[in-house]
Amino acid sequence: MTMRWDPILTTAVAAELNGALSGARLRGIFLDHGAGTLHAYFREMTVLVDLGPSGLGVELLGKSEPPEGSRKFPCKLSGVEQVPDERVLVFVLARIRGRGGAIRIVVEFVPGRSNATVVEGEEWTVRHILVPHQGTRAPQIGSPYRKPISDRSGVDTPLSLEEWIEILEPLETLKERRRVLLQSVAFTSPINAPALLGGQDGPAGSASPETGYDLWLHLRAIGLGADVERPAYILECEWGDQPYPAELPHCGYRTSETLLEAVEAVRRADGAVAILTPSRWSNALEGALRAVGKKRGKLERELGATPDPKALRAQGDMILAHLRLVRKGAAEVTVPGFEGTPERIVLDPALSPQSNAERFYDRAGRAERARARLPELIREAESRIVELSELLDRVQAGEASVDEIRQVLPESGAGGRGTVGATGPALPYRPYWTSGGLEVRVGRGSKANDQLTFKHCAPNDIWLHARHSAGAHVVLRWTSAATPPARDLEEAANLAALHSKARTSGSVPVDWTRRKYVRKPRKAPAGSVQLDHAKTLFVAPDPSLLDRLMDRKAES
Repeated sequence: MTMRWDPILTTAVAAELNGALSGARLRGIFLDHGAGTLHAYFREMTVLVDLGPSGLGVELLGKSEPPEGSRKFPCKLSGVEQVPDERVLVFVLARIRGRGGAIRIVVEFVPGRSNATVVEGEEWTVRHILVPHQGTRAPQIGSPYRKPISDRSGVDTPLSLEEWIEILEPLETLKERRRVLLQSVAFTSPINAPALLGGQDGPAGSASPETGYDLWLHLRAIGLGADVERPAYILECEWGDQPYPAELPHCGYRTSETLLEAVEAVRRADGAVAILTPSRWSNALEGALRAVGKKRGKLERELGATPDPKALRAQGDMILAHLRLVRKGAAEVTVPGFEGTPERIVLDPALSPQSNAERFYDRAGRAERARARLPELIREAESRIVELSELLDRVQAGEASVDEIRQVLPESGAGGRGTVGATGPALPYRPYWTSGGLEVRVGRGSKANDQLTFKHCAPNDIWLHARHSAGAHVVLRWTSAATPPARDLEEAANLAALHSKARTSGSVPVDWTRRKYVRKPRKAPAGSVQLDHAKTLFVAPDPSLLDRLMDRKAES
């Protein structure tokens, strides 16, 4: 079973990450939405945050190049912090240049709602989200990140021994004590509760209150990041191996050099692999593998359905040998076979007897060519399956590079929405990023406008177009029910004006609405749409803004 995270482990891992990365220069951040991983590329090493349900964890890997699509921030790591009594890591990044305040990567290790969020400034405004979630605490782009705040006792001031006893002593069973302990006492978790109470089930009193309290004080010191000894253990818990910065009674253990090494060892034992190759490439490999598998199946069925050319040619010969028996317009004929047995031959009534014979000869020739050609094609498909399967195995083991995948995939590369193929842009839009970090997609032409509007954006995205002027459809990516920030909306409207025939006007009206209110009239020409609930924003086209957003795009 996958290892668990609690505030104690999170704080200790934050301390190790802080020691390893403090002052490191960030080269780029890549959010792999398909894999549920975040990669932070520093000059010295790479941080992998895995939020997949079977591999929840964080690892330090060797130096590597940020992949295509990484978001680049000119920052240095100020430190790695934690939210007290929560399973939350915060990477604090100080900008080297530019405006907007500090950048933070907030990582929540909470099963079922784990997430990584990139926030900006003192208000922690959300700019990028790894995993979209629903709920009251779900992050929304453009809105402040809602920090979790523990309401359990013992965070700011430690409980006294008397308070500890007062909480637990009235309860009669260990199960009840465990429930109340986890609900009301800070820094307790399913990992350490058995050690704090002395067991899992049965009557209470199997551990002295003083022993449990002393252990809790030690764990609290670790959980608050106090300057205490933090050895690294791999505990042998009932659910499996568990990295932890403290020895716990009733658990066997083995030591580790560092806690991060312990996390890595347990992840490997659980089958989790550190993969930096973007998931779109593994998905593309899997798609190519499925396609060639279907092709092989089709070829095998075609070969199996190919008739015997000798039998076809023999039927043509029998028709010519017994022309007097074949009546014009007949659908079939029975003639003496070459072995003396009567043979029934199906004819085409529209053809003459001679033409029917020619038809059998033609079919025999095609069957011979198919029988000569199809086995080689099947062997090529099987060879291709082996090649792709072996490469996919290496990708899933974290051993293959994107360049290797590019070499074996068709020219369209990873393709699909939000990707760029091996031969250049294959998307119907050009991506930009606003000053606030929101993505803006600008259509490349009338047909591309339709694809952008109806295939490459979500219903709640903001759709924009210069009014009464031919130009690009523009989409501001937005998930919240609230109106986007004014600055981001105005920049998107300016892009719509700059990519229209009104670009030289002093003031351009730009209509905007939610994408779900844009519809395509029946038989309307490419790029023509109708919209409801539209609002209008007047902007002065600013070519220098286009240059700035292109520069920001290169850094994103």
